[in-house]
This record gives sequence, C-alpha cells and structure tokens, in this order.
Amino acid sequence: MAGENLTTTLDIYPQQQKENLMKKQIFTLILMAIMMIPASTMAMKSMDHSNMDHSKMSKGEGMSMGGNTIMLDDTKVDGVTASAHLMDVKIKMAEHGMSTTHHFMIGFMDQAKKMVSQGQVALKVESPDGTVSNPIKLMGMSGQFGADITLNQQGMYHFKVGTKFPDGNKRTFHMHYDNG
Repeated sequence: MAGENLTTTLDIYPQQQKENLMKKQIFTLILMAIMMIPASTMAMKSMDHSNMDHSKMSKGEGMSMGGNTIMLDDTKVDGVTASAHLMDVKIKMAEHGMSTTHHFMIGFMDQAKKMVSQGQVALKVESPDGTVSNPIKLMGMSGQFGADITLNQQGMYHFKVGTKFPDGNKRTFHMHYDNG
C-alpha cells in the first residue's frame, strides 16, 4: 500500500509540473501582449503627419528630415492616407557595388487612424526624362512597405503607388520629389 501511494504521488508530480509550465507560458504571452499595446500606439502616432506645418514646403520638393531622409507630401485616397519618405542610401550601396540611390518607404493609415499593414503595394517611378519604370513590388517592413530604387537624374520624379488592401479596394497614390 505504501508503494502504491508513492507511485500515485510520482504520477501526479509531472502533471503539476506541466500545469505550472503552462501557467508560466500563458502569463508570459499575456505580458508580451500588454507590452505590445504601447509600442503599436506609438507607431501609429508617429505616422500621423496631420499636425506638421506643410506651408513651408514647396510643391513637390518634400521636406528634409535632416541627414538623408526626405518626407514626401501625404496623400489621401478613399479614406486611406499615405505617408512616404525617401532615404538616400547612395554612398552605402556604392560601397557594395550597387547603383541604388534611395530607399522608398510608405505607410498607410485608415480613417480610424489605424495602420494598414496588410495587402499588396507596388511602385512605378517616372524619371525627369519621362521614362517610367516597371512596377516595383514593395515589401512589408514593420507595418510599412518599402523598396530600394534608383533616382540618378536631376529634376522632378513622379511616384505612382498602387495598392490592394484587405478591404478589396484598389487605390492609386501620387507623390512627387524634385532633387534639382
């Protein structure tokens, strides 16, 4: 009889360990979810450019963010606002033997001020000489979409961004950048 109690106790012990481990995992997941809320809220707020003073920006020139980042004008189509920027990566890419000059990054926000981070996004670039690129698929990156592009002419560039989001609507956003 004493041996039977020992066997029952040993069988229960692993079950208690499993339950404790499961409780720890659930607690960890809940804690991680709670910690993600402020991060996602900050990301959404940082994308909202509605409070920026755009009156100092010349049409199509964008706004230098200091260093090598240039904000393009926000564009709104069918309730979705697009905010894009260019990063000058020419020097770093040249170090690796690449001709890419800029990284194009764009984020989208719906009317409820929620980031739209799912869907398909493509970019066509019209160069100052009128040449239009083939569509460039933009990859999802931290809630935004981006790709490396080459802007090697002086003058006005026209960016045409086509989207298809989970709501099923296709939208086209137009932006300009003049590096001349």
